[in-house]
Amino acid sequence: MPQLAATPVLKRLRAHVATLRRVMGSKAGLIGSDYATRDEAWDMLEGLFSPFAHGLTAAAIVLLTWYNWYAHGTLSSVPAAVIVVATFSLRLWFVRRYRARGPDARVSDWVKLVEKSSFIAALGWGSSLSILILTTEGPARYAVFALICAPIQGVTARAYAMPSVVIVHISIVLAMVSITSTGFGIPIAIPFALLYLWYQIGFVLELVALRTRMLKANHDKRALLGQVTRYNADLAIMNERLSTFALTDGLTGVSNRRDFDQKLKRCLIERDETAAVALLLIDVDHFKRFNDTFGHLVGDECLKLVAAAIRDIGRDRDGAARYGGEEFALILPDTDRTEALAIAEQVRCAVETMDCSALAGPGTRLTVSIGVGLAAAGSDISPRELVEAADCALYLAKQNGRNCVGDDLTVGSVTQQRIA
Repeated sequence: MPQLAATPVLKRLRAHVATLRRVMGSKAGLIGSDYATRDEAWDMLEGLFSPFAHGLTAAAIVLLTWYNWYAHGTLSSVPAAVIVVATFSLRLWFVRRYRARGPDARVSDWVKLVEKSSFIAALGWGSSLSILILTTEGPARYAVFALICAPIQGVTARAYAMPSVVIVHISIVLAMVSITSTGFGIPIAIPFALLYLWYQIGFVLELVALRTRMLKANHDKRALLGQVTRYNADLAIMNERLSTFALTDGLTGVSNRRDFDQKLKRCLIERDETAAVALLLIDVDHFKRFNDTFGHLVGDECLKLVAAAIRDIGRDRDGAARYGGEEFALILPDTDRTEALAIAEQVRCAVETMDCSALAGPGTRLTVSIGVGLAAAGSDISPRELVEAADCALYLAKQNGRNCVGDDLTVGSVTQQRIA
């Protein structure tokens, strides 16, 4: 039974020893460097360079030195005060250097400086406390032993950053004061110091484990947030592509009828009162006959060429769309009648001179009839009325023999012809 009870204790002891060996053998410097960000590393160094605990301990040693002089009239403790003041002054110098670092400062350089300053501080604290043990008389000696715990606890509290440096620091201080105490006639000091050292090491290892878990959790959280951000960005891109796909004609690549209706409505609503809006309705002449002759696949390829010609003629602000079947539309914002007619004629010529020989054989060509509708500046015209005007102009162009441009100035007469 005792052997069974001791087994968990031995396992725990072995685990502590293995962790201690890993911590002491680590060359990473700051704990959790694999997970810590640059800002977190600087925050850890800020804690390591903090002079607060050192200042309180130095004040206590100076106070005890003064007490020895005041109570016993001896100056033998003065070297302890001198050493601790020098150590604390050096600490303040390190702190000033750290806080005056430039933007190009490297964490690794300051980690090395922490290691050096910690070694110097350990020698300073160990020396001053050893002197106090030798020079303090009476009950005040208990204050010295209590004071030994102060720098050790202060250093241990910052073990989450550089545990190996902290353990070396504690070991140096305890070794110096325990050897001094043993020489002073307190032989129990060495085993007591070893137990206290092991206690502090256990505390350090617990801090290291907690700090590592915290840094890893923060690292994982940042990684997850980064993934979510990337997923959201990808989703936004996919949504934009889907939106574009939903508003694009699958065959010709220009806007579809739905997008055309939205753009025309928005164009008329958002236009300046002094700006006119023109609309071209473009119909491929005798396209049914063309399809019957050459087949629908050839017809589809020719529609792509027509759409490309319309898009190339249109300006950046214009909106080309497939209105339906072999009929296309071109929205022309901020365009007066003269400009609209000129653009319509450019489109007609571009289609007429388009080379279809590779698709439908030599000599084959397509032509278009175009109707121009205009929403004059200051007019209160609806999208439907503008489409009707362009459609009537298109009807006129077909009546005039096709392969031409019709103007909505004669819309009234064309409408009467349709009614008749």
